[in-house]
Amino acid sequence: MKAFSLLLIVLFAYSSLFAGVIYVPNSVPASPSSNNIVVNNAETKTVKKLGTGKLFVKVFKKKLNNITGSFKKNGEKSKLAAILLALFLGNLGIHDFYLGNKRNGFIKLGIYIVAMVLYISGYIAVYTEVVDFPVTLLIGMLLLLSLSIWSLIDAIRIGTGKYEPVDGYFRD
Repeated sequence: MKAFSLLLIVLFAYSSLFAGVIYVPNSVPASPSSNNIVVNNAETKTVKKLGTGKLFVKVFKKKLNNITGSFKKNGEKSKLAAILLALFLGNLGIHDFYLGNKRNGFIKLGIYIVAMVLYISGYIAVYTEVVDFPVTLLIGMLLLLSLSIWSLIDAIRIGTGKYEPVDGYFRD
């Protein structure tokens, strides 16, 4: 449960980083070419008037392509980011997705979901006094422990250079 809460916090913090990246004001200056974008056609050049919303989407897409395009071109991955993802979100397999190893990422994510379901059902069984010794709680805890050890080993392997990105290389 802590890992899921941490994931939500990280996603919220990451999304709030880009909250003010693009600003399109509501009041546009009175100059005639403030919202105009020149579109090159094969025969002639035409000027197409875009509203503020469409202009925002166009600028946002362009900035997003610039940001993601640099990662796709170079294939560079940060070793520090991969290690931190392995340490803090390793049970979910986020570092595997980051490094391009989707198979291991889905395996870890599936094991995590099964472990949490078993852990919660075992905890409910103990709380409601249905059973004295819940096997599902023990299995869920062992699965979570094994995922934690696996993630720690992955963090060590990333740090030593034994675990490289599938589609690129480490830049640091």
